Amino acid sequence: MAIYLLLAAGLFMGWSLGTNDAANAFGTAVATRVVKYRTAVTIIAVLILAGAFLQGSGNIDKLAELATSNKVMAGQGEIDAALQDSSLMETLRLKSALKAFIIFACAGLTVFIMSYLKFPVSANQSITGAIIGWGLFHANYSDPEVLAENLPQIGKFASTWILNPLGAGIISFLLVFLFNRFLADRITTLHSYDKFVKIGYLASGAFASYSIGVNSSASVTALYYDANGANLLTNARLTAVIGGIAIAVGVLTFSKRVMMTVGSSIAEISQTDGFLVIIAMAITVLLMEKLMHIPVSTSQAVVGAVIGAGLTKGVKKVNFGVFKRIAIAWVSSPTVAGLLTYLVALATQAYFK
Repeated sequence: MAIYLLLAAGLFMGWSLGTNDAANAFGTAVATRVVKYRTAVTIIAVLILAGAFLQGSGNIDKLAELATSNKVMAGQGEIDAALQDSSLMETLRLKSALKAFIIFACAGLTVFIMSYLKFPVSANQSITGAIIGWGLFHANYSDPEVLAENLPQIGKFASTWILNPLGAGIISFLLVFLFNRFLADRITTLHSYDKFVKIGYLASGAFASYSIGVNSSASVTALYYDANGANLLTNARLTAVIGGIAIAVGVLTFSKRVMMTVGSSIAEISQTDGFLVIIAMAITVLLMEKLMHIPVSTSQAVVGAVIGAGLTKGVKKVNFGVFKRIAIAWVSSPTVAGLLTYLVALATQAYFK
C-alpha cells in the first residue's frame, strides 16, 4: 500500500489546480456577486467530474508519449522484460511512481514559488517543463535519434503555449464584436437584463467547468498510468476521474479566496463581455483537446480571451504592461520546473540508472 502514497503528489497538484482554475470559470461572477459562491463551486465540481469522466482520458496519450521519451515513464523494452518477471514488474512500478512523484513535486514547488513572487503560473506548463528537465538528464539529448523523437513532441507542446492564448483572443474578439454589433443594444434595454446576465454567467461557467475537467483531469494523474500494468493506474477513464476528483476537492475546499480576487486588470470589459470571455476560453480549451490532445493552461486562455475582448474597444483599453508580466511567467514556470527536476535527477541518478 505504501507505493500508492506516491500518488499523493499528483492529487495535491490536482487540488492546487482546483483552488486556482475555479476562478477561470466563475471568478468574475462570484467577485461581482452575480452568482453565489456556493452555487458556483457546486456547478464547477459537478461539471469538472462530468468532463473528466466523459472526455478526460483524451489528453493522456500525448502526455504519456512525452513522459516516455523523456524517461519518466517506462519504455516498451523495460515493460516487456518486466512482464516476464513479477519482481521486476514491482520494481518498475515503484520507480515509475517515484519519478511521477518527483515530477509533480518539482512542478508543485514551482507553482508555489512563482505564486509567492506574485507571478501568474500554469500548472500544466510546469508539469511539461519538469518532464523535459528529467529528460535532459536521463534521455541523452546529444543522441540524434533522441533529438529526432523528442524535439517534435516538445515543439507540439510549446506551440500550444502560443496557439492557446492566441486562439482564445481571436475567438473572444469575434464573440464580443458580433454581440456588441448586433445584440447588445437590444439586450441592455430589456427589463430582465440582470437575469440575462446571471443566466449567461451560469451557462458559461458550467461550460468552462466542463472544459477544465476535460483538459486538466488527466494531466494530474497521467504519469501514474500505464495500460500494461507498469504503473499504479491501468484504466484511462479511472485515471482521468481520479484527477477530476482531486481538482473538484480543490474547488470545494479552498477556491473562494482566489475567486474573490479576480479582477479586470488586463483590460476593461463589461458584464456581458465577461461571460463571453469565459465561453471563448472554454471553446479554445476544448479545441486544443480535440485537435492537439494536449492539456493547456486555462489561465492562458482566459488572459488571451480578456485581451481579445478588450481589443474590440481599442488597443488603449488593454494594459499590455500587465500582460508583459504574465508572459514572463509563462516562460519562467516551465523553465524553473525543468531546472528543479534536472537537479533532482542529478541527485538521484544512482537509483534510477
